[in-house]
Amino acid sequence: MSNYKKREASKQSSLKKLKNFLRVRKSFQNKHYFWNPTFRQLTVPNFYEKYALQISIKITPNNVFCVLVNTNSKKTIYVTSSGKCGVQTSKKTLKFSSKNVLQSFFDNIKSYLKAESFLVKFVGPKRLKRPLLEQITSKLRGKNLIILVDGKKPFNGCRAPKKRRKKQKGLRIFK
Repeated sequence: MSNYKKREASKQSSLKKLKNFLRVRKSFQNKHYFWNPTFRQLTVPNFYEKYALQISIKITPNNVFCVLVNTNSKKTIYVTSSGKCGVQTSKKTLKFSSKNVLQSFFDNIKSYLKAESFLVKFVGPKRLKRPLLEQITSKLRGKNLIILVDGKKPFNGCRAPKKRRKKQKGLRIFK
């Protein structure tokens, strides 16, 4: 009987710990960069020194920019855009053209991809975030990465709902 009571007591304590963890996690959801131990090391001075190369990808409605920067010397190593790659971009073809520009960008910086660690900044719409981050991680497989994602809303926002016409009451006379 004592073993049974011990097991029940341990189950209850583990449930309490789980509930407490979930409560704490909810309260720090927006403040994770201050208190979460995995993010706490990012605030340590000189943490970014081993991340010498930074890749910035910015997607605008009609263009895609990719930049490789050496953060220690603060010099731009390589810059490309959809115009440099010879890819015409529009709002409709942005998904496909951004993949092409990113592919040519990684082909041109092959010699710099031997580094162990990278900072990756991504600024673009939410619908393009997943496919492009998959492409980036496939190119930088086995490297140390810190990915900073600044998700933006769709360029035009949501479409307004269609307005209904009011029905006419009484006779309708054309003039």
